[in-house]
Amino acid sequence: MRTDQIALQLYTVRRLAATDLPGTLAAVANAGYSAVELAGLPATPPAELSRLLGGAGLQVVASHESIDALRQDAAGVAERLSALDCPRAVVPWMPEQDRKTADDVRRFAAELATFAEAFGDGGIRLGYHNHAFEFGQLAGRTIWDLLLGALPAAVEIELDVHWVAAGGRDPVAEIRAVGDRVRLLHMKDRTAGPEPRDAPPGEGTLPFPAIVEAARAAGVEWYVVEQDEPRHPLEDIASGRRYLETLAALSR
Repeated sequence: MRTDQIALQLYTVRRLAATDLPGTLAAVANAGYSAVELAGLPATPPAELSRLLGGAGLQVVASHESIDALRQDAAGVAERLSALDCPRAVVPWMPEQDRKTADDVRRFAAELATFAEAFGDGGIRLGYHNHAFEFGQLAGRTIWDLLLGALPAAVEIELDVHWVAAGGRDPVAEIRAVGDRVRLLHMKDRTAGPEPRDAPPGEGTLPFPAIVEAARAAGVEWYVVEQDEPRHPLEDIASGRRYLETLAALSR
């Protein structure tokens, strides 16, 4: 991992962005980030958002786009991402109705494959981001295994190590198992105790040095700091980046 591979998922600072988007983007840059993943931002015309991101010196590496948005207007999503010079769309959630049976999961995978082909024509890659439910059982297998078995290599994986652990899996083993299909990692820690919560990387229980080692071997391109419910968003994103910078220094 290099320091120029560290990005921030802007969903982490969504509440700040809702009231002051320019100031929030400036604060993200001041915390040391030069790359971001889009999600949770207030509705903003692409040209204006591109101007604000450029003014803060922030490169867009991916954008979370719901499956519903793709179903309703995939061409419009692709046009918006192109206007932002965004190279990836990542589907962040599999709706419950798409995972009631094994055939449902396979149909969902086939749908992602179709979108990946269409987006690829415009130079945009498509990915899928996991939560914990994928590691639950369905028809004698896990939803995750069914999904991965049905997805073509063209659909990238954004592995969220916190949710992998919440699903009862070892993040290091999962990175190794999925291998070079993992292009992005969500670097979100998980606290100990009877009611674990997410935390900045390095402030919980996950083995991030081993995670980074496995990710380097797999060829991960982006290490994306994220929290769903940060207690102190700006302090947390700064501490998360500082910690990953120490790991980057060790991995040279």
